[in-house]
Amino acid sequence: MSADMPAERVRLNTGFENGLSSSATFNRVNSLEVEMEAPASPSALPSPIAALTDRRLPYHRVRLVAAAFMFALLLAMMAALLAATIIRCRREGGAGCLIPKQVEPAEWGGSGALWPPKKLVSRIGFGSCSAYDIRNQSIWEQGVIPSEPDMWLWLGDAYYADEPPFNCSLENANSSMCRCEASFLKQPPYMCPAGELDNARDKMVAQVLQPGYQQFLRYSCPGFDVSGTAVPPGDDLSVCHRPIVGVYDDHDYGVNNLNRRLPNKHLFKQIYLDALGVAPTSPRRAAQQGIQWHYKLNPGTRQEVDMLLLDERYERAPLPCEVRSDWCRNIVLKDSRHPRYAWCDDFLRTGGATGLSGSCCKADGQIADGWCKQEGSKADPLWDVACNPSSPHFGMQPLVARDGRLQPRDVERDAGESEEDSTFCELLGPRQRAWLDSVLAASTAPVKLIASGSVVLGSTGLDANTPANEWRGHCSGDDWDCYRPAQLALFHALQRHAAQHGGCYIILTGDYHYSDVKVAQPGSGNVYSEAYQTANWTTPLYQVMASGMTNSTARPAAECTGYRRERSGLRVQGDCGFVSLPAFGMLEFDWGKRQLSMQIRGAEAPQGGSVLQQLTISLDTCRPIEGNR
Repeated sequence: MSADMPAERVRLNTGFENGLSSSATFNRVNSLEVEMEAPASPSALPSPIAALTDRRLPYHRVRLVAAAFMFALLLAMMAALLAATIIRCRREGGAGCLIPKQVEPAEWGGSGALWPPKKLVSRIGFGSCSAYDIRNQSIWEQGVIPSEPDMWLWLGDAYYADEPPFNCSLENANSSMCRCEASFLKQPPYMCPAGELDNARDKMVAQVLQPGYQQFLRYSCPGFDVSGTAVPPGDDLSVCHRPIVGVYDDHDYGVNNLNRRLPNKHLFKQIYLDALGVAPTSPRRAAQQGIQWHYKLNPGTRQEVDMLLLDERYERAPLPCEVRSDWCRNIVLKDSRHPRYAWCDDFLRTGGATGLSGSCCKADGQIADGWCKQEGSKADPLWDVACNPSSPHFGMQPLVARDGRLQPRDVERDAGESEEDSTFCELLGPRQRAWLDSVLAASTAPVKLIASGSVVLGSTGLDANTPANEWRGHCSGDDWDCYRPAQLALFHALQRHAAQHGGCYIILTGDYHYSDVKVAQPGSGNVYSEAYQTANWTTPLYQVMASGMTNSTARPAAECTGYRRERSGLRVQGDCGFVSLPAFGMLEFDWGKRQLSMQIRGAEAPQGGSVLQQLTISLDTCRPIEGNR
């Protein structure tokens, strides 16, 4: 994560017009006439076989009858072969098919049950941000395996697809991987391979084959490598008694801090799912959706846990204009040598659908901070859709503001004004939000885990965008605080279902390269209360961030300054209560006591496996238990 910081081919089943026209062939067959001597009676009509042996027939007639018989047999074989080919092409598609595959719509979103044989899932390990480069990772043998998790959850940046496999030092500064022209994708010297599929696959393979991680795979999926495979099917419990699941974030998605504009995003998604061993037939592989998924742990028991994995890249809008416009205008674009000059030029001037008005997302400024604040807007029938995040209809219709009024978005006419499928700058997209809502509506589990690659509860004092903070505003440039309407839509959805169905809600995240535990409390009076609209919440919202799994990404000597200092009162251990050492997270359930401990554990010796930070809550009240911090 940074605060501001061809390729493979897809074999697609392509439909063609079926140009076969066999009427001429059949007409020729039907017109074939065989001259034969008239038989004495109908019963004396020779059969084809008899004709072949009747010496009274002239020789040329015998040959003609034989040819007709063989031709009819050939036609029958061709018809059977054609029918079989049509059936196969309809079912499978593939090369050589003259007709398109008959595709049934894949399930959108999706769910699966995880219950390892004869064992409850009671200890869930998780983490993010392995290493920029290719190096040994002692976390697996010194931290994770000794902690004996029942499953593992990746929360992004399992590998860094946009970074070279080595450090761009003076010795290799002239390498093509360290020298490139800056763009909205690439930032030399460290992000020159950004957006390149070959590098992404190489980095993924290097992570999977890392000796420590291979040892962890053997721990989770005993015997998987007997056949010589490098990656087990992580959520197949017949192979992995301790399942391995996950979501990507920006770096393993392909480019630091990127969004739906990533070229070949479908192929980058496949590389990540390959790393998890996700089945080729999984709906998560489909091009029309991201990798969101729902796992039900311990299904059919009183210890059920719903784990919802969010995809926050595939449909994410570019940053809202107001988040970085002033910073770009007043700092970056005044210096053509600034490392983010190309990015800001694309953001404000040359990017986007038209290439004339910039790539930044305009919906939040036009609607949430524009039309919604105009006098009289609250009486408009579209108020709930456009402005009320507590409404289930919020953001479910694409609208644009024009001449002081809201109107349905026209895809062609309004492309330059808004590319959104809702009323705000999206992180999930309307379909994923509707899927999330449906899963939560059906959940009776006492615990709902929200796996989020991007940080939901950010790490600043919710500052205004002013010269005093160099116009860096109230977010890092890549977390949910940058997308305030989308963030509020998520908060209100979670609280709405908490009020209706109960349950404790815990967000699991990473990205920041340090670890901590945060809680946003219901009610008023906190620094974040107004921004997060917590006055009518019914339950606390917890967030456990485990990030920086090696000394490549963690910063053991990091000081409590800048974005590492928490100024809004969210951090459980106080403003500077974060873990800078290499670490991972652990959720430890005590089902007998009905308690959940949210832990940050050390990744390497001598702290390997040790609890460095902890908060324990009651699963009945969702409130902290005194004396268990």
